[in-house]
Amino acid sequence: MIAPPSSRRLRIFGAVTVVTLIATYFSLRPQWQFEYREYYDGVASYFSRPVYDNTLYNQGNENLIQKQYNTSNPCARFPDTNGILFVMKTGATEAFDRLPTQLLTTMSCLPESNFLLFSDMEQQMGPYHLYDALSEIDEADMDRISDFKLYRSQQECAVSLQSCIDTKAERQHAWNLDKYKFLPMIEQTWRMRPGRDWYIFAEADTYVFWANMVHWLRKQSGLNPREKIYLGSRSFVANRPFAHGGSGYILSGGVLKHLVEKHSNLTRQYTEKGTEECCGDLLVALALNDHEGVKIRQTWPMINGEKPTTLPYGRGHWCEPILTMHHMNAEEISTVWQFEQTRKTDRILMIKDLYDSLIAPKMKETRENWDNTSDDVCYINPDPDAQERADGQARDRQRKEDEMSEVEKVAWKSPENCAKVCETEISAEDAGDKEKRLNRNCFQYRWHDEVCCTSKSFKLGEPKSKSSSDDSKAKWTSGWYLEGIQDWIDAMGECTKPAWKIPEL
Repeated sequence: MIAPPSSRRLRIFGAVTVVTLIATYFSLRPQWQFEYREYYDGVASYFSRPVYDNTLYNQGNENLIQKQYNTSNPCARFPDTNGILFVMKTGATEAFDRLPTQLLTTMSCLPESNFLLFSDMEQQMGPYHLYDALSEIDEADMDRISDFKLYRSQQECAVSLQSCIDTKAERQHAWNLDKYKFLPMIEQTWRMRPGRDWYIFAEADTYVFWANMVHWLRKQSGLNPREKIYLGSRSFVANRPFAHGGSGYILSGGVLKHLVEKHSNLTRQYTEKGTEECCGDLLVALALNDHEGVKIRQTWPMINGEKPTTLPYGRGHWCEPILTMHHMNAEEISTVWQFEQTRKTDRILMIKDLYDSLIAPKMKETRENWDNTSDDVCYINPDPDAQERADGQARDRQRKEDEMSEVEKVAWKSPENCAKVCETEISAEDAGDKEKRLNRNCFQYRWHDEVCCTSKSFKLGEPKSKSSSDDSKAKWTSGWYLEGIQDWIDAMGECTKPAWKIPEL
């Protein structure tokens, strides 16, 4: 059959249209591909984690940390925490200031099933839930005990807490409220995550070295989590020992199970006791002793209440591995996490490694308006007025005059005189004696208002507010005897193996 002219024209038009589209596709295809690649590269760059210059890399630590910071795999060295639960406690007024950095760094590699967050108010922080440790406190107790006034104010706030609560003005009230969280938090933890081997409790300004912690608990401690065990850095209140909460403390699954399951009235009993005691970490120790007969096993200096700038480096703080540190602000937490990420080795991290990598590059002979916290031995102007001005601790730590050398007798006169105490401790003839170098007792000094104090360890310390007075005696000067520090380090030699602490009663 012969198609009519109109049908033929339609078919010809359709063929021409198809050919035109194909030609257009081939002519434009390179351009489309280029645009696609450019877009894809942009997206990939946006979502991938690049390599940055390592801001910790400095003259003096080139052999210890990487020159660049590769953020592509932050959990590569992170240990398997199966069987370990981490419990972090904070306060509602500070949570949004402190927790984000923890969640972005050390806790970013923890599975969410392996940690809990507690506060004194139920809150949500992105995908993370903060549980109210005080939610089960009896209403009658809250009404009766004035320490819960802040808790009520937080619950009634209709906007963000920073708009309702003056954190500086309420600091003491927040401290008073904090002590009631400890035991309820412990009870809730067991009910929510029972059956773990170890429970690590810490504050939002506590840093945990997870690789060290897991290695020690599983391979070095020799401890059985089925036994009743309570570990931490020992402190005292009225001669009663307890594990300092800020340093972090560890409870075995064995002791936590028995404490919670066999004593159902813990919260009510110790809420009342909290009105008589200073601190929640003390209440934990009292409950463990009262009901389980368990006392803290000293795990210091591995569980430690200091941070890199305040650690007393030297004897007892050198070859020991570090498990926790305290009083870490957000920037310090981020810095130490970056240090862990960029170390050139994955061997056990010892206290000396913190000094070598983070502190040694910043050490210098003197700093003005600085406090390196030297306070082991003090030398004060014998004038009664000067003695009166000196603080009680400095007076208590004065060396007796008949025990002083000629250099020590005039150490109070100036920072320069003070510095000579460390410089002259070991004579030139004894400078080659390794034993005397190892037993050095003067590494640094601090001078202020005719008071010279020296230290048997070396610490970086922190800035001190500049005095408004023009009187030279009002300034704070800190100094370090760098030659003596290096002599001691050389005499110590390499730490051939970590000095793991055996927890002791």
